[in-house]
Amino acid sequence: MDLADSRPVQRTKAALFDAFVELVLERRYDQLKVADIIARAGVGRSTFYEHYEGKDELLKAGLSGPFGVLADMLGPQHDDARLLAVVEHFWENRRVGNVLFAGPTRPLLAKTLAGLIETRLRARDESGDATLRAAQLAGGQMGLLSAWLSGQAPATPAAIAGMLYAAARV
Repeated sequence: MDLADSRPVQRTKAALFDAFVELVLERRYDQLKVADIIARAGVGRSTFYEHYEGKDELLKAGLSGPFGVLADMLGPQHDDARLLAVVEHFWENRRVGNVLFAGPTRPLLAKTLAGLIETRLRARDESGDATLRAAQLAGGQMGLLSAWLSGQAPATPAAIAGMLYAAARV
């Protein structure tokens, strides 16, 4: 069995991410330290660094699943039900989303999402500059989600999922 997939490792990563989310809601991201995360999660410093290089890597890892679903809209692996589930998840966790999508973490999130999108574009052998197209798509997705989560653009999760998908297919 791969140690990365073991239950203790999964529990440790979940504890670290849960602690991270709690702390992000309590203080500004730039004031958050790895020491705060490990203290809240109840794990050792070396344990944290076995899994992540720092808090940015923890954030990117925690969002890789939902962001992967957003990026998957560009390929054959797209699944309407998974996209709707992710959009509903964002809505259910909009307090966290508002902090992450609109705060100082937004550039990191946009870069992370753009990287996932770029990978899908390159897999499609899309002509043109995949890096710029990915940045454009990620920025649009982030903007739509941010406006919706903050209440600036009221809509149902299904409507948001449809808008995200339509924009990705242009």
